[in-house]
Amino acid sequence: MAARLAVEEGNVAIYDVLGSGDHERIEALLELYARLFPQYEHYVPRMRRRAEFGAEHRAGHIVHYWLAEVDGRPAGLRTFRYVRNRHCGLAHALAVDPAFRGTTVGGKRLAVFMIYECLNQIIRDAQAAGDEPPLGMVNEVDPDELMKHYIRNGLIQLPIDYVEPIFAPEAQGRSREDEINAAEFHPMKMGFLPNPQVKIEGYSKEMIENFALAFLTDHYGVPAEHPAVRQTLSTIKRSEHA
Repeated sequence: MAARLAVEEGNVAIYDVLGSGDHERIEALLELYARLFPQYEHYVPRMRRRAEFGAEHRAGHIVHYWLAEVDGRPAGLRTFRYVRNRHCGLAHALAVDPAFRGTTVGGKRLAVFMIYECLNQIIRDAQAAGDEPPLGMVNEVDPDELMKHYIRNGLIQLPIDYVEPIFAPEAQGRSREDEINAAEFHPMKMGFLPNPQVKIEGYSKEMIENFALAFLTDHYGVPAEHPAVRQTLSTIKRSEHA
């Protein structure tokens, strides 16, 4: 069964591979991920299992694994989700093969095109679910230079000292609690791409806390009372952006 065509423009086609059984495209996405994110290569077995299930396998989450093709060749990937009770999307992995980084789509570089298309997708997800329009897409960003690049392309840096949990390779018999206890927390920046349909007057402490918990507790499963979560939330400052 072929993956669903999510977006097509010119010679660029983006396929959503989750639950498709399209093993060729799933493996192409995982190969790109392992090659372009070598520090996370040990996540590939988890991702391969996740790809067997549909977008709504986890209650309240609508997940997407996108593979971008240029002239039929694997060129990039984007993994992301819409978290319904948080009214936002979470952007996970984004990468473009170096051979295709000069590709433009609609006047945008391929990576930037994918950023905005996944925002459009979570807006569609919310509409299909009967939810209010989502606030926008939350991004974990590292390092500083990448954050500057994202700001130039429309993201807002949120005033929080955020950390990403990095989990160890899987081991038989290890519980999720064991995995969380063994996780290393890596400093990151948090960026936000607002939904143009929603007028956000300002980024309150409560809103930024909601975004951080969407990642740390809803996605990663780290308990809200974990010291790393409490410490992260304690660093939130009022944003100057409105």
